[in-house]
Amino acid sequence: MSRAAARDARPPMYAAAMQKRVDSTASSQAPAQRGPRRGSGPSGEDSADRDQLLVVDDSASDRLLIRRMLADGATVGLKLVEAETAQDALELLRSHRVACMVIDQGLPDMTGLDLLNMLANIEPVGLVLISGGMDVALSRDAIRQGAHDVLAKDDLDPARLSLSIHAAVGSARVRAQMAEHAQRLELFFALADECRDYLFVVDMSTGYIVEANIEVRRITGTDRPEVHRGSLNAQRLFAAGPVGWQRLRASIEYYGHATVELEMFNGPGRRMPIEIRARRVTYGPRQYIICVGREVSRERGLAREVIRLRDPDLETGLPSADAFQAELDRCWNWAMNDDTALVLIVLAMADIAGQAGEATPDRLVQVGQALLGTVRRSNEFVGRLEDGRFAVIATGGDEVAARGLADRLRGQVRTASIHDPRSPVGHSLVNAGIAVGKPSDLGSVSEFIDLAQRALQIARSDENPSAVHLIAV
Repeated sequence: MSRAAARDARPPMYAAAMQKRVDSTASSQAPAQRGPRRGSGPSGEDSADRDQLLVVDDSASDRLLIRRMLADGATVGLKLVEAETAQDALELLRSHRVACMVIDQGLPDMTGLDLLNMLANIEPVGLVLISGGMDVALSRDAIRQGAHDVLAKDDLDPARLSLSIHAAVGSARVRAQMAEHAQRLELFFALADECRDYLFVVDMSTGYIVEANIEVRRITGTDRPEVHRGSLNAQRLFAAGPVGWQRLRASIEYYGHATVELEMFNGPGRRMPIEIRARRVTYGPRQYIICVGREVSRERGLAREVIRLRDPDLETGLPSADAFQAELDRCWNWAMNDDTALVLIVLAMADIAGQAGEATPDRLVQVGQALLGTVRRSNEFVGRLEDGRFAVIATGGDEVAARGLADRLRGQVRTASIHDPRSPVGHSLVNAGIAVGKPSDLGSVSEFIDLAQRALQIARSDENPSAVHLIAV
């Protein structure tokens, strides 16, 4: 006689005591049978259509006892199916919709712990391990392998078993939902890494970025593990620092969603205008801001090209004075909202004596094309004011950047007019007046323009040999 057959020929030691408990609770635990049992005939549900409880035990008497304790699965709302070995259990998992497994530690082909280890890579199911007695080390290992509970056969009762199965099924469903959620997030951010937009998620309670795609990680010099450790503060993204982050957060807290234009750093010292579309979401006890940022240089360049073509200066091809004024007003409002600085440069062409030169049509065309070719950055805009005067507006600059931009523009104008026969030295002198400041400090657009014109007057004076003067507020 085999070992399994010999064990099945006599009831287990605990069976007599447990049978009394089963008999005393069977009437209260099992519902009255009215008509054919579900799943037992043509009118019942097919086994593949119901969540099932799989009992894995090589002892027929032990399986029968568990069946009776659970009233054939009715007390836990699951159809009960059985397997004698671990291999049989794995086969049933492939063909049945198993919600929970009750596994005996002493299986003939492997231990219950070994089976738990194999189930770790399979779709989450509720797991309950039963053994001949309570063993602390066994319980610890079983929980680590994914079991929800470990029960001793000697102390088994219907209520405890039902409770453990219900809890294990609930735990498995949560794990399945979390696994599905994690897979969707992985897929989402794998796709997000392929796009050129700036996608990131901010925890509103801490102000730290909890997820970011590859473009955000690139400009911040971080990797994904650093982001997940909470080392990337949202303030680091914005050129305005805390002011930029607080502006975005305030809009989200008030409206729940927002579209704002802010400057972000795109490398050391490089500023980049970004249109951020953000929305607040609640997940559990926390609130997050999901942000998608898009560089507006192309859109802004296209918009400015439309402005130039719609209202051009006929002599130079540059935006007219009215178009430049409209763009200056728009930049002023944007800089005021973002609390960032503006740079206004007024250029004036002059002859060798320092007096205003009479601009010829050819020279105006050459200078206009030179300025259009130079001012290509998303945060710069050029237009013609009058005769030989031109102006450039730049957002997010400082004194050093303003002087560098003025020198670059003066060089382009000088190069464009180098073959001017009207100039005694073969090219025009170019004076530059520069005004730098934040709108909150400057007062108004007209005061900003007056400040740049005043700087130009000083630049054209005999006391200023550099031909450039800057006034910062």
